[in-house]
Parts: sequence; C-alpha cells; structure tokens
Amino acid sequence: MIRIRRYFVRLAIIVGVLTAIALAGVAWYGSERLVSPQRRSLQDYHRDILDKPDQYGLRIQAYTGPEETPCLLVTSSPAPGEAKKSRILREELTRRGLSLPPWGTEIGTVVLLYGHAGRKEDHLPICERFTAAGFRCLLLDIPGQGENMASFGTFGVREAPLIEKVLADASTRFGFAPSPSCLFGVSQGGAIAIQTAARTPSKWAAVASVATFSSLDRPVLATARELVPKDLQFCCPLAALCVSCGTRVRAGFWPADVRPVDAAGKLNIPVFIAHGDQDPYIGIEQARDIFAAVPGSRKTFVVVKGATHNNVLATGSHGLYADVSQFFLDAVQHRTPQFERAE
Repeated sequence: MIRIRRYFVRLAIIVGVLTAIALAGVAWYGSERLVSPQRRSLQDYHRDILDKPDQYGLRIQAYTGPEETPCLLVTSSPAPGEAKKSRILREELTRRGLSLPPWGTEIGTVVLLYGHAGRKEDHLPICERFTAAGFRCLLLDIPGQGENMASFGTFGVREAPLIEKVLADASTRFGFAPSPSCLFGVSQGGAIAIQTAARTPSKWAAVASVATFSSLDRPVLATARELVPKDLQFCCPLAALCVSCGTRVRAGFWPADVRPVDAAGKLNIPVFIAHGDQDPYIGIEQARDIFAAVPGSRKTFVVVKGATHNNVLATGSHGLYADVSQFFLDAVQHRTPQFERAE
C-alpha cells in the first residue's frame, strides 16, 4: 500500500513538473510571437514603389527619427506617372462633389500605423490615395517590428509618446506645420492610433481605425483558441493567462491593460471606425464597443461587407479609401461629414 502511494505521489510530481514546463513554454513562445513577431523583409511590391515612386505619384524620403526610429516621409510627386490609384481616388472624391486641393498641395499630415508583424512600407499603396487627397504621409517602423532595432513592441503603451516625438521631429526637419495632423491605423496600428490620439487629443485633427480590437487580451485568447486542438479548448484561458504573464515579464505590460475601448472614451475629435463583418479573429462587436465609447456625434462607423480581418481595405476597395480620405478632408477643413455609411 505504501509503495502504491509513493508511486502516485511521484507520478503527480512528474505530471506537475511537466505541466509547469509546458505552461512556461506556452508563456515564452506566445509572448514572443505577441511582442516580437518575426520581422518581414521587403516585398516585391515595396521595392517596385521604392524604385519608381514617380510612377505611383509619390515622392519618398527615408530618414531616421527620434529613438533611432526608421521613418518615411511620403508626399506627392511633382512629376507623377500613371499614378492609377491616386487618380481613381481623386475621381471618386470629385464625383462626390468635393472640391479637392490641387495635385501636390499638402493641407495636412497623416501618420500611418500598420498591423501586427508588418512594416512601414506596407502602407505605401495607401499613401498613393492620401497624398492624392492632399496629405503628406508619415510612416514609421514601430518597436519590435520592421527595421526598428528595439526588441519589443507594447501595442501603444510606449509607442504613443514615440509617435508624438516622430511627428514633432519631422515637422522641424522638413519644415511643415505639425497641425493639422491625423492618425490612421490598421489592427494593432489602429489600437496604437486610438491610444495616441487619446493621450493628447488637442494635437490631432482626427483618427481613423480599421479592424481594431477593443482590449488586447481578447485577441490573445482568440489566438490560443486557434492554436489549441478542439479537445483541449478548455485550456485556452489558462494558455492566454500564461501568454499574458510572459508578456509582462518580457515587455513590462499586461495585455488586459491595453484597452483602446477606454482610450476611445477620451476622444473629443472626429473618429472613423471600419471593420469587416466576417472577421473571425477580432469580431465586429469589438469595433462596435469602441464606437459606442466615443463621446459625441462626430464619429462614423463603416461595416465592410464580406471582409475578414486581413482584407478589410482590399474588400472595401476604392470606396473605403475614398470614405477615409473624405473623412480626413472634412476634419481638417472643419466640415460636417457629407456621407453616411454607419449601420
């Protein structure tokens, strides 16, 4: 009887040790994927735009901003080539009855922030539209991604003050007024944009967010459910907790504390929210929560029918780009929005 008891005690200890090792592995691996994802190299379409910017209607200036942040300042080319996307955008806005600034005129700045595991060059095609509408575009690699040498990203905790520094530095370096400026972000970038705007709303004319989560712990749990076999789904909350603990140890913050939905409650500027209605990763209800938290009526909610998480802009296509461009134009020119795409 004593031998049997000792056997089960030893078995329990072994199982406990193995479980602890497994949970530690989940914490370390999951948190690494979250705050320091694999860095993407330049894609062929990036190189094509960088090599022939005039063909896309762009002028691109690369430089290093505050805290060794790799940046691009993107403006309209004085000698545009085909610039197909730019011309489509201007045609659509003109069709809507907007009076556009002359090509090459800059009436404001848009800071663009990309999604998780992206890089600043991902938004060059978006710059084709925004520069055509009259905005200079400021792109940067956020910590832990792209060519930024910092080890970890924090989903807005430390990025928000960095973005303010980057804008102030660029305005001095290139000789333009820091105001009016707008923020645009996709997914993780949208979360950072909302938090940056909430930090000092008076510095920003407007903020637009696409496919953004309301609280970071929700996509962490969703990722755990994607990775864990169906028979072990009951372990997902524990796995998500382990990833959160690993994130706290690695990068110094808890995912549950990154809450764009709370930041949205501090915004007294125009806000644009777009989300795909087929997003399995960040459900559209999270976008609705953010939208509901924004005080006042200067806000627009756009549902992109049939879009999942990674193809909202592609699915919304030229119409969605025109919506965002018009939103920014209305904000910097202090006009009441002329279109209605809300639910």
